[in-house]
Amino acid sequence: MKDKVPYIASTYFISLIKAYLQGHKTKPEILAETADLLPPARYNEVSRFLTAAAHQMNDAFYADIVDSMQHTSGTVPTRNGLIHHLEALLRGDISVQELLDWATWYTIAEDQLSAGIMDDFAVEFFCFDFLPVHYEALTEEQFRQLLHLFRKVPQDPLKEKIAITLIIEKERQHFLYFLRSFLEQPQHTDALDSYLMGKFGMDHRSFPYMSELTAMSQHPEQLEQLLEQARL
Repeated sequence: MKDKVPYIASTYFISLIKAYLQGHKTKPEILAETADLLPPARYNEVSRFLTAAAHQMNDAFYADIVDSMQHTSGTVPTRNGLIHHLEALLRGDISVQELLDWATWYTIAEDQLSAGIMDDFAVEFFCFDFLPVHYEALTEEQFRQLLHLFRKVPQDPLKEKIAITLIIEKERQHFLYFLRSFLEQPQHTDALDSYLMGKFGMDHRSFPYMSELTAMSQHPEQLEQLLEQARL
């Protein structure tokens, strides 16, 4: 007697797609879980693979999946999902490319503002701005530092954004240079604002360490301490 294919509803595929998009399951975990149920993947992108497999299994599943994805906010990377992916990366379960594929699956148009698409601003910054630029150069130690940052209880999102950027040595040098330049000429904020706006999307009025910086006007040697504070 032939084994019967277990009953599968569209909700099964919807839950798997959401788990991947939010980050709670990695691509290898999805493929391992569905290996006995679904044909080999024809698509590299997980949600496309699952949607195509669901459509092949039952025509009605496709409409259910599309409807569910359009009427839910639970389809973007989350902090816990990012932590799960970083942990998997550091264990060697996924590659940097697989981390990038997951983090950047949501693409935005050139004229579209990214801010506010995700519930977590720091995760959004990591996925949209930081990782696509630096993924090729990031070391294992830097990924560990990022994991440490995201495991912390979320604080000021602007501080988190700065701390993520300061993972990069060159960015730490730029940070010190522009802050030191401001201390030398505190009456001129243009250069500082240009740096802060271009790098972090803020000016000196919204820079979360402005009071500490101003207090160092007579003690520029303390800038290294501010740098360590900003690295969280």
